[in-house]
Amino acid sequence: MSGETATGQVMRGTDFKGLPTWYFPIMGCLAGVFDVARAYPAVYWVIPIVLIVNLTLTLTVLRTRMRLMRALWKNKRTRFLAVGLIAVRFAVRAALGALGFALGTAAGGVAVGIVMAVLGTAMGWGDQWVILRTLRRGEAKARTQS
Repeated sequence: MSGETATGQVMRGTDFKGLPTWYFPIMGCLAGVFDVARAYPAVYWVIPIVLIVNLTLTLTVLRTRMRLMRALWKNKRTRFLAVGLIAVRFAVRAALGALGFALGTAAGGVAVGIVMAVLGTAMGWGDQWVILRTLRRGEAKARTQS
């Protein structure tokens, strides 16, 4: 059971469970490894490993939860929130660059990488929290209207 009807509407009474908290640091590493690799090109070999771990987890352990999370994209408000939160991520990255964190030095690249890893973890978890909260509110509102 995927939590969606044939028309893409979210079924009432579906218990939406978010992704487990251990998944977000992996996503944070993926966000930060690019900046660290720019500072230390010898570390580029880590990027495919992090991508493979992420894809393996997504396609195996997290498969059922990912199907439920797809239901989020059926809701106009959650799509708006997701796009807005992605825009915030790019704005944070631009602000860090404007503040001089990415000066092209090794220390600057590592600092930006660590900041982006922490922000990627926090924002991934925060995105999920906001989106699930919105989805549950919509479900509760639909229940009270019917």
